[in-house]
Amino acid sequence: MKDCRWEPSEQQDQIASLDELRQKCPVAQSEMLGHAVLTHSDVCSVIEDHETFSNAAGSHLSVPNGMDPPEHGIFREVIEPYFSADSLREFEPTCQQIARDIIGNITPNTSFDVVRHVAKPFALHIQCAFLGWPKSLTDTLGEWLEANQQAIVNNDRATLKQKADEFEALIHEQLYVRRKSDATKDDNTLRLIREEVTVNDETRRLHEEEIVSILRNWTAGEVGTIAAAIGSIFYFFAQNPDIADKLRNNQLNVDDAIDEILRIDPPLISNRRRTVKDTEINGCPIKQGEKVTVLWASANRDKSVFGDPDAFNPDQNKANNLLYGRGIHVCPGAPLARMELRIFVQELLEHFTQFELIDIPIRANYPSGGFKNLIVKTS
Repeated sequence: MKDCRWEPSEQQDQIASLDELRQKCPVAQSEMLGHAVLTHSDVCSVIEDHETFSNAAGSHLSVPNGMDPPEHGIFREVIEPYFSADSLREFEPTCQQIARDIIGNITPNTSFDVVRHVAKPFALHIQCAFLGWPKSLTDTLGEWLEANQQAIVNNDRATLKQKADEFEALIHEQLYVRRKSDATKDDNTLRLIREEVTVNDETRRLHEEEIVSILRNWTAGEVGTIAAAIGSIFYFFAQNPDIADKLRNNQLNVDDAIDEILRIDPPLISNRRRTVKDTEINGCPIKQGEKVTVLWASANRDKSVFGDPDAFNPDQNKANNLLYGRGIHVCPGAPLARMELRIFVQELLEHFTQFELIDIPIRANYPSGGFKNLIVKTS
């Protein structure tokens, strides 16, 4: 098949580019991504076959995302209680207050950049609060995330290593503060320090590198996707005021509506896998050890499954929506993300009835979803 190469760094609008590419070939080739899998059926076949496609695809320990069974299940059991109904119920008032504070800073009838003034501050404050980290770290985290993502775009391995070391030092500082102070006030970072895991019939505390990995996933991963999701939601409401009205009037299920908005305009673009044996995807041969990238942003807009990918139809599309993945690696933090976004949307629609795009939006570059700039006026 011709024209089956795709380099994310070359795309100005990666969503439109993926829509076009998917029509030409189900598996594209990329220097950055390896074998890039585009169709819904092929993405599902990859993520459900962990015996062929390993999640241990990165250079850093990733707990539990970058693990395969049985190790994956052992460590996943450790983190799932952090996203239980009881844990979220306890965190909900804090989440609500942060949403009110951020949205309360929006000046009606005045244009502002959603990404800079709302989406990133909300995501950074909410994640620091979830971890029990001080508010003073939000600026540091924000600067680190921007620099790290730019290094990914540039494929700058030296800077990526530097940023990884910086982030690890930041986490070690938070762990040190808690250990030194003999803190009695519980927070999720302190809880991780106290966690135990049973590996090879030995019960032990989590190793330092395992704690660092979990906290890296909960910050570097979650902040970017929540911020991208907020931008996509603003954009959708500006384009679809009727849907915003239905949500405001309780005519739609909020969680289902948000999931569908983010299927249409995905906050998470991709995840990596690596083959553990020779195989093929849709006729494309892949050798053992090669990189495979599942493109959620393409699969969730596959016309063969969803028809018009931009049509809002949460009831029809819910069963096939891969927003939070599928199978054993389905996102464990999905309940937290849904709660945060639901609270944000409810607060937003309580404050404002109209959302107007002021300028042409600029979409974010890979690996980010959402927007780089989104200028909006609310009233």
